[in-house]
Amino acid sequence: MENDSLQTSLAWLRDILQGKIGHGLDTRVLQGLRVIHAEKGFMRFDFVVPKSVSDIDGNWNVGALASLVDLLGGVTIFSFANRVVTSVDFSVSYYSTAKIQ
Repeated sequence: MENDSLQTSLAWLRDILQGKIGHGLDTRVLQGLRVIHAEKGFMRFDFVVPKSVSDIDGNWNVGALASLVDLLGGVTIFSFANRVVTSVDFSVSYYSTAKIQ
């Protein structure tokens, strides 16, 4: 029973990656994401920025970056709390651009 929330959050993430749930943008933002390590309240991912979320100059679109942080934060919180309940001051500072690939 203890790992139910972790397994549910990983299934949720898998369904988003496969386009079964969420919006098409969610699937696009997470394209190429791999789960490296997962435990309750902590997850590590491998991610290479895909071309589909770049701007005209080949930089990672800042909205896509914010969406990725939001989605993965929700999945990780669910793995611990078995529900998405957050009160977050979501502020992202961009110090430099990230290139695709």
